[in-house]
Amino acid sequence: MDIKQLKYFLQVCKHKSFSKAAKEIYITQQGLSKAISNLEEEIQYPLFYNTTKGIRITKYGEYLREQSEHIVQEFDLILEGLNKMANINEGTLRVCFSFGVLNALSPDIIPGFCEAYPNIELVVKTYPDSICEEVVMNENVDLALSIGPINKKNFHSTIIKTQYPCILVNEENPLSEKTAVDFSDLKDEKLIILNEKFHFYHNFINKCKESGFEPNIVFTTSEVITVHKLSHLNKGTGVSVDFITNDISYPNVYSIPFKDPSFVWEICLITKKDRFMSNLVKIFTNYVLNH
Repeated sequence: MDIKQLKYFLQVCKHKSFSKAAKEIYITQQGLSKAISNLEEEIQYPLFYNTTKGIRITKYGEYLREQSEHIVQEFDLILEGLNKMANINEGTLRVCFSFGVLNALSPDIIPGFCEAYPNIELVVKTYPDSICEEVVMNENVDLALSIGPINKKNFHSTIIKTQYPCILVNEENPLSEKTAVDFSDLKDEKLIILNEKFHFYHNFINKCKESGFEPNIVFTTSEVITVHKLSHLNKGTGVSVDFITNDISYPNVYSIPFKDPSFVWEICLITKKDRFMSNLVKIFTNYVLNH
């Protein structure tokens, strides 16, 4: 016995007619009759009987009607309360950004959201990519904007923005004369890159291996500014992302794009699979997608 069956039963009681009740709840008369028949079979008591003037309710049906009316009413009140909770546009929303993501997005995305939704308290945290996934998985935050690829087994993800990696070479490096590079061009280079806590590191390693070599990484860091500074000092060839060169640039360092169009830096909005998506999460997601 479920709520739907009880609601169907109460409609038949109200109209004293299967055809009228079926029209009221927008199902076929045959479907309604089958639902009532299944209910009678489950409880093992007849609920209605036929007369020359139409159907009548049995004493078992009367008892079920008296007991089920308040149950259905209570269920509807609970459902109404849940819907209000789901549609609420105030409260606290916890968002995690991977390092560098905020710089790649519109600079007013956080203040703009807070201005548009003053009743939502936005708690912002920043972590490396791997930690972003961990805190979403552990439900320490409601969602994250991190760098792909995302584990689709555990998360729902939506690509928000795509940027393109590049190398950073000192003007003394022969690669500075190129307009674009293959991964094979980096086989003999001393490389500087973000560390293994970032998906960017692993994406780069995999691309190098696909090109037939193990990259010679001489320095890793959690700060992209360090990659640029060491490239400026000619301590090696940096691996960065194009948009960062707009904020961090040195006159003696050249930014050279990769030829491979599949090597990308994708910002993804991620939420945990099988977790209820609150209205606050939906509001923030829509805001980010439209900005």
